[in-house]
This record gives sequence, structure tokens and C-alpha cells, in this order.
Amino acid sequence: MQFSVLGPLIATTATGSVSLGPHKQQLLLAALLCRPDQVVSVDLLVDALWNEDPPKSAAKNIQVYVHHLRRTLAAADETARVVHQRPGYRLAVDPEKIDTVRFEHTVDLARRAATAGDPARVDRLTGDAMALWRGRPFTGLEGPALLEDEAARLEERRLSALEVLFTARLGLGLYHEVLEEVEPLILAHPYREQLRAQYMQALHGMGRQSDALIAFDDARRLFSLELGLEPGTVLRRIQQDILAGTSPTPAPRDTLSATPPQATGRDTAAVQLPPGLADFTGRRRELADLFPDVHAHAAEAPAPWQITVITGRPGVGKSSLAVAAAHAAEGAFPGGRYYVDLMDPQGHPKDASQALAELLQELDHAAPPLCELSELLWRYRAHADDAEPALVVLDNATSASQVRPLLPNSPVFTTVVTSCTPLAGLDGAHVVELDPLPPDDSLALLRRIVGAQRVAAEPGAARRIVEACEGLPLALRIAGGRLAGHRRWPMAGLADALESPDRLDEFAVGDVDLRKRMMRGYASAGEADWSAVRLLAHEGEFSFREALHRLGAGPTEARRVLGRLLDAQLIGFAPDPGPDGHCRFRLPRLVLDLARDQMRADVELLGL
Repeated sequence: MQFSVLGPLIATTATGSVSLGPHKQQLLLAALLCRPDQVVSVDLLVDALWNEDPPKSAAKNIQVYVHHLRRTLAAADETARVVHQRPGYRLAVDPEKIDTVRFEHTVDLARRAATAGDPARVDRLTGDAMALWRGRPFTGLEGPALLEDEAARLEERRLSALEVLFTARLGLGLYHEVLEEVEPLILAHPYREQLRAQYMQALHGMGRQSDALIAFDDARRLFSLELGLEPGTVLRRIQQDILAGTSPTPAPRDTLSATPPQATGRDTAAVQLPPGLADFTGRRRELADLFPDVHAHAAEAPAPWQITVITGRPGVGKSSLAVAAAHAAEGAFPGGRYYVDLMDPQGHPKDASQALAELLQELDHAAPPLCELSELLWRYRAHADDAEPALVVLDNATSASQVRPLLPNSPVFTTVVTSCTPLAGLDGAHVVELDPLPPDDSLALLRRIVGAQRVAAEPGAARRIVEACEGLPLALRIAGGRLAGHRRWPMAGLADALESPDRLDEFAVGDVDLRKRMMRGYASAGEADWSAVRLLAHEGEFSFREALHRLGAGPTEARRVLGRLLDAQLIGFAPDPGPDGHCRFRLPRLVLDLARDQMRADVELLGL
């Protein structure tokens, strides 16, 4: 029996298609196919069948659906069976009978062919892989997180494979073919820089330099408005080549084979980093705190297992600092500079297996599909044993347990981790606590976004905006993005909006929303923490004695509560102690606004 999930779920035998039964039974089979020949827990199956609202009899219902699925499979073919194995069930099937396994295996072969400099084989293998793709994985079964995550992972593999194919074809001078295929992909994935770079290269190769430059300007406007970012190094380099009149040198079009490229003698260390920020401002002290460790670790006698954790409030610029430091370390890491986002696009933490697979892919040591965590760890550490000094940025970590499997076993790797929590469980980590930008740097950032003349024309309004943004670069970029998009809008109008009771609604531009980013960063905070924030309800600084009064708790419980709030970045220490010499605390107004916002949402949900 053959199973296909790259599109609607179907099963076929030599005699034709197999009827897979009702919707819940199909969801069960789809969930098992996500982990072929591996145990899927009952809890995961319950989530797949009922999402977040399972009946009390869910476990019993699973048994019934398994029984019916077994009968369906047995009636069609004896080669696939559902086996009970604690703590759940396993689909015993030859993985090669599943289209996703064949797809990923073929994509891996194509990538190796590209590394070996064989574009003809890349073209053929990628074509074989894409022939299996009938549409979005699990079409008609959307909803369950397990299936959505697997569909997103497979879609990313498809796009990466196409990018490898386009690179091979560009090298052969097949510009028209690349242009025809890459253009619709850009419409579907407008923020994917590699596709835009290949689009520009194809236009340049066809002699359409002006169109290529227009494409660059379109990308720059989109990235600036929607993401607050500038185009990355690859796009900028292509633009500079076009402006300099550099002609592409494609291989002959009448051949579909090529020899591996010869070494050029220049630094070929891999760079797998997000683009840096053109308006990155301030942070000299923090960069200085990072760079001595970075450069010392890249020397011939590196310090062992250097780990740096950058921690701070959501929106304070942890990721920007890490990426800026990594870009500035060019030449210090001959083994390459790599980046893994430990949070998926929906804001959920990635598990260690997914993050390790992505890191291995960047290291050009892609693991075969369906690898368990133990094998992924072995592959990663085997690579690290023989590697040159390298830098790994692990962004948006949520816990020490999420990070530990990603720490290499070789002292030649430097690891920089960003997290809203201090990750105290990472032994020996050097912690860089990132404070909000000081007012002068905040004003400088706003000036770089909206223009010096505009800030000079309304200095009072500019200072009010900076104060409302509380030194958070994300908030400043959102405010600046709104002003940049409305050149005639008085800055005082935005300042008034940012001082209103509903000001969190104003911190949004494009698909960048401060409220959503804050909620994602504060995901570890529970309802008890938010209740404590509302009880404190004191903008500005307060003492421990004032906290005791507001929380209505004894000293021991109050210390425990304040410690939790400090770890979650919901409150912070004031820069100066009080008159009695004891530390004071500070509750940011944006955090208090968010706590009150949540309380209103809970009241509305209860219909009160």
C-alpha cells in the first residue's frame, strides 16, 4: 500500500484507491503518517483529533478509531498495520511507501549533487521530488497542530529544494526558465530573500538590469515597511554588481553537466544569518561585552565552551544585538556563522529535534528524514569534533532544557543565546542583561527612521514618542514605521495616541504588533503573575515595603512573587537604590497596560 500526504491524504494499492473512512479516522492515519514506524503517544493523537477540546472519553474513542482503521488497512493490504505500543500507537509500514519519505530522500540527493557540482543531476532529482508534490500537505485535514507543523516543515523543504535548483540553473545560464518559475513563488512568499535574489540574477542575466534594480527597490520598500529591516547582504551585493556593470558569466546553455568549482582562495566561511538592521543604534557597551569573548574564542587557543545568554524584556532588541554581533564577527569564525530561531512562526517553541535538524541543514550535514534525537545529536557532535571555530546564534529560547541539546561538544564553537528569561540552568553561561535604550539613543534611532529634519521640526513630540516607547527598539521601529508611512502626519498626533489609555492598539504597523510580541515573550508568565502585576499597579519605581503592602503578602511570599516577576521580565530593578540603600523595583507602563488588557479580555470572555 502506498500513502500520499503531499496534497490530500490518499492510499492506493495495485487495484486502486482505498476508502479511508470518516474524517476522524483520516486524522488518526495522518497523525501516524507524520511519524512512520514510530510511536505516536495517545495524548498527541487526542490533540490531533480534537485539537484543544477533547471529550472525556477521548482515549476510549481513540481505541475505537484504531480498531476501524485496522480493519480498513487489513481489507486493502496486509503490508501496513497499526500496532499498540506504549505510550500510544505505531503505523508499521515501510517508510519508502510514503511519499514524504521519498520526497525528502530525493531532495537530499539533489542537495548533494549541487555540492558536487552536478547541475544535471540536481535538475533531474528535483524534478522527481516535485512530481510527488500535489499541493499543500494534508489538504482537507487542516487544523491540528501536529499536521500544521509537519505541513509547514515540508513546505520549507520544498522551497529550499527549488532554491537549490534555481541556483544550479542560473549557473548554466538558464535565466528564462528560472524567471518563469521563481516569479509566482515570490508572490506567494514575498519575504524570502533567496528567491528575490535569484529573480534579480535571472533579470540581470537576461540583460534587464533596470528591471532587476526595480525589483531590489520593491524588496527594500517591502522589508522596511513590513519588517523594519533592510535587504540582506546577498541582495545588496547583486544590486552593487548591476550598478557596477558586472556581467554574469553563465555556463554554456547547451550542456547540462558541470565540473565542481575551483577554489578561489577567498574566505568561504558559511554565513547563515538573518540580515542585520541598517538602523541598528547604540549598544556599544553590550557589543563590547560580547566581542572580547567572540574574538578570544576564535583564536588559536579558545576558551572552552563559550556560551553567552542575552536576556531582557520582549522588544528590547536581544535578537538584533545577537545578529549585529554575528555580522560584525566576519572573518573571526572560519567554520561559519549560523542561526536557528527556536520559535516557530506561530510563536510556539520548537523541540530539540526540529532545531537540531535545521542546524544540521545549515551546516550542510542534513540528516535523513525521521531521525530520532539521539541520532541528530550524534551527527551534530560528530561534525563539531572536526570543525573550525564557528559561531551559533540560538534565538528566542524559552528554557534551558530547549538549549542544552544544541550546545556542541567542541570548544571551537561559540554559542550566543537570546531569551526573555535568564536561563539560569545553563551552567557556566555568561549573561548579558539588555536594558532599554537610553533616551539619547532612542531619539537617535527615531531620527534614523523618520529623518533628522522631521524630528528637529517637532522636538517635543519626538521626546514624547521616545518616552512612550520606553526605550524598546521594537516599539520605536513600529512608531517610526507609522510616521515614515505618513510623511505629512504630525508627530504630535502619534504622540497623543501613544499616551492614550488604549495605546497598545497604536503599536502596530503592517504585521508587526507589539502586543503580540509581548504576549509571545511573556508566555512563561502565569495568571498568578499577571494578577501580581495588577496588584502592584504602580507606574515607575517602588520599594519592597510598598510591594508588601500592595500584594498583601508576607515577606517570604512577596520575595517569591517578585523573584518570579523579575525572572519573567515583568518587572525590573530600578537603576538606583532607595534612600535606605535597599534596591527598588520598576514596573514598565507597557507591562501594566498589557496586564490590564488581559483582565478586560477575561471579563469580556465571561460576559461580565
